[in-house]
Amino acid sequence: MSTEKTKITGVVDRAREVDQIRRAARQFAMQYFHFSKTLYESLGRDRAKELVQKTVYELAKDRAEKMRRKAQDEGKGTDTVEDFMAVIDLPFDGWIPEWGENHCPYAEVWRSYFDEYPWFREFAPFYCDVIDTTTIETFTHKLSHHITQNVINSGTACLREYYPSEKVEKGEYTYES
Repeated sequence: MSTEKTKITGVVDRAREVDQIRRAARQFAMQYFHFSKTLYESLGRDRAKELVQKTVYELAKDRAEKMRRKAQDEGKGTDTVEDFMAVIDLPFDGWIPEWGENHCPYAEVWRSYFDEYPWFREFAPFYCDVIDTTTIETFTHKLSHHITQNVINSGTACLREYYPSEKVEKGEYTYES
């Protein structure tokens, strides 16, 4: 079997593309919920949150290190949010800003669990806090980040602030356990 990627030709239907990306994202969102639920029910809130943090942190580190290497291999910088966005690995075609609170397929799925599993209101945005903070810290080695609005909880957009961090520059990451 060849390791070369097959060249895709022809026109891609945008609606189908968005649907396919969001289907995959929904599967991931459900996986995160069920992973969290299993830990929560088996080990309790505190231990579950510790393990979720460790797992999401490791995922974020893995992703960000790959993005950082890609930027370096392409001769791009690794110091700014713009550098980060130039190599980010998210399929943004599945996140539709015009859909407001449902623009994020993860949030759309995760909110559907809140009534039956109220404890998940804490775990859903925790994923975003850990992954988004860790990816920018690992990628830049100098910036950190804070989410100021998350559609999982309120609003129609996810908003964030990036800022220089002396701790990150020293290799101390927010969610490293």
